[in-house]
Amino acid sequence: MRIVIVGGGTAGWITSLFLASKNVRADELIPHQILVIESPKIPIIGAGEGSTGAMVGVIKDKLKNLKGINQTEFLKRANGTIKLGINVKDWNGDGKNFLEPLQPTSTVNQNIDIDFHLASLYGESYLASATGVVWQDNLVPFYTGSNNNILDNGGHAYHFDAYKVGQYFKEIAIENGVKHISSEVIETVIDSNNKNLSHIKLENGEIIYSDLWFDCTGFSRLLINAVGGSWKSYSEFLPCNKAMPYLHQYEDGEIIRPETLAWAMPNGWMWQIPTHDRYGCGYVYSDKFVNDEQALKEMEEITGRKINPIRVLSFDPGRLEEVWVKNVIAIGLSSHFLEPLEATSIHATIVQIDTFSNIFMGAFSEETLYETNRKKYNQFFGKMVDDFASLIRIHYVTKRQDSDFWKYVNNELPKTEKVEEILEICKFRSPCIYDWDIFPGASGWGVWATILTGLGILDKKIIHNNMWNHNYIQDSEMMYEKMLSHFLNYKKYFISHNQLIEKLKSK
Repeated sequence: MRIVIVGGGTAGWITSLFLASKNVRADELIPHQILVIESPKIPIIGAGEGSTGAMVGVIKDKLKNLKGINQTEFLKRANGTIKLGINVKDWNGDGKNFLEPLQPTSTVNQNIDIDFHLASLYGESYLASATGVVWQDNLVPFYTGSNNNILDNGGHAYHFDAYKVGQYFKEIAIENGVKHISSEVIETVIDSNNKNLSHIKLENGEIIYSDLWFDCTGFSRLLINAVGGSWKSYSEFLPCNKAMPYLHQYEDGEIIRPETLAWAMPNGWMWQIPTHDRYGCGYVYSDKFVNDEQALKEMEEITGRKINPIRVLSFDPGRLEEVWVKNVIAIGLSSHFLEPLEATSIHATIVQIDTFSNIFMGAFSEETLYETNRKKYNQFFGKMVDDFASLIRIHYVTKRQDSDFWKYVNNELPKTEKVEEILEICKFRSPCIYDWDIFPGASGWGVWATILTGLGILDKKIIHNNMWNHNYIQDSEMMYEKMLSHFLNYKKYFISHNQLIEKLKSK
């Protein structure tokens, strides 16, 4: 097939890599012709971005058949650091924080997550995960092997400079046969017979045809809009619609935590993401309650920093009703955007193209571009993003009442059906894996668990009763101590996050 990806960045180039990976496995079949058209006019934000464990899977497993890709080089080139979870700060207005570990418990798939229950009852719920214990001491699950190689023990994700990730993936893609044009799209032309996207005209004068198109043009949605894509807003459930990114330099000798900081603010929340030399930060807020000037003032007063915003971004949280229309598939920000809280954007990008290339994509256009295939793919994608919307919404079920924004969020903002369901379950028992649908990319109990305890939605009395109902109360404290001792022994060879960053910078 002729395949054209319009838009570079993380979404465009990672899409090209998955498609190039198919070519490596093509054997005697005619390989796909893959072309990326990248605009030279896209502004660079560089404010830092976090991922989920899906990105680790890309680097270490899913694309390992491509030339030139490896974890150490990725971290070095992308100014990458390690993410062990999200440090959720002051969302109940009491100054307290809790960790959402990336790595779930070892008992997450059982009908009672016993490790989670033990940690919640006798310590903190995040200590049910080996990642939580490592995070607590500012370690990362990395160690130095022979020949000073950097090795890892898993359970982590990455922080990085998103622009540099795109540039790294671009080099890998070109090395593996992906073609590239730097130019602006000035016109999209629809076939009058079948309503497919026929071709595009570029600013450099070229006319490009393709069998299959990927729209990675971000919020402009240049291709998908041309074939009739429509937007489904989640603004009914999600309160924020603006983001103000900025950069902050490290202090001398600063301890760099392996975490995304999500710090509640009067009218939203602030992220802080470490890269090699600085933090990428930003305020996500609602313009119904605060204007841009007031938002900046709030950040400066609460952080004690002089802040120079890179820009102000406006967004409507939501997704496309259909992410695949005719012969166009939207990937990344073109397909959906909620807010940065759970790194759902890059996670969805990876799951989208991985699922498409390994399930829905045939060797030829007639094996790919048929209606039932599109329908099933759209159903899968819609279900995944609906799941993410509920995951974001549960964070706004808090005890804060200290501003008009938080009063609105906690008293008036509607909840998704999934959030309502989980809130009711938490009144009577601990949820478990079977309370969520299981499908590629879904969040589920392993992600929700520490949010529910951290925000006080699931309390210790319910956890205690659930353990009693399952006959786990007897000797439970001894079981907790044994679990914790195992985790403490597990981390003894690991290095600090600062040590890892210095190793990467010196290589």
